[in-house]
Amino acid sequence: MKKLFLFLLLAISQTGFAQDAKRCEGSEPTYINRMPGFYISDCKNSDYNEVEFVYWLNGEAKKINKGGKYYHVWYSKIEGETKKFSSAQINQNYFNAITKIKGSVLNTKKSMFSASINGKEVYMEVNTAENSTDAGSYNIEVVEVEAMQQEIAVNLDEAIDRDGKAALYGILFDTGKSDIKPESAEALKQITDYLNAKPTVKIIVVGHTDNTGTYAGNITLSKARAESIKNYLINTAKISVSRLLSEGAGQYCPVSTNSTEEGRRLNRRVEIVKQ
Repeated sequence: MKKLFLFLLLAISQTGFAQDAKRCEGSEPTYINRMPGFYISDCKNSDYNEVEFVYWLNGEAKKINKGGKYYHVWYSKIEGETKKFSSAQINQNYFNAITKIKGSVLNTKKSMFSASINGKEVYMEVNTAENSTDAGSYNIEVVEVEAMQQEIAVNLDEAIDRDGKAALYGILFDTGKSDIKPESAEALKQITDYLNAKPTVKIIVVGHTDNTGTYAGNITLSKARAESIKNYLINTAKISVSRLLSEGAGQYCPVSTNSTEEGRRLNRRVEIVKQ
């Protein structure tokens, strides 16, 4: 049933493919068609990116953060194309395609969607010119949700001996929450293995955030996350409470700029500090 999504949008003009920007070949998700008469003018893809989607539902602003395989594709109308598509018509086409496979529309404008496609949780936003009766361009932003593959292995023993602390990026939480996500197991095992190998060492678990939100809120959140990790080490890993402290630094000690998503990602971390 989900494979039908390939055919639910209007048929694609073959001339659109001929004019696609050369560096953007293969930049579209395989399960999403474009509107006819449009070509890919630009693209931005990565194996992993974290995106904050902001949309409106019944007059209230909503925000969700999702990370995974990332597509951002810009479409422009082919020169000489006479067929007109309004912004509402473009949104409706994507809406029809998503709801046909039992996906969900998340906003009033019918431009923000979620669906399970090929076994993956997919979030997509369609951006068009507001109330245009003849859209000359539009773009889609897509995240296929998945955990980031950890490329850098942290040797806690070496890092703590050298710097007195070690930063971990594999302990994950939902936005604004302090409950540890299941995919954090490997990073938690690193801490447990280190403490079991160093039975006399005491540590401070320190939570860090980026600068999104308020300073006070980030301090509270980072403390709660550090406390969750300490409780895991006590209750699940059976580490003595006398060896553990927890604290939250919020946005106070960034290791990178908060002006970019990559910088904010680096600032959202947990540090293991030797007492």
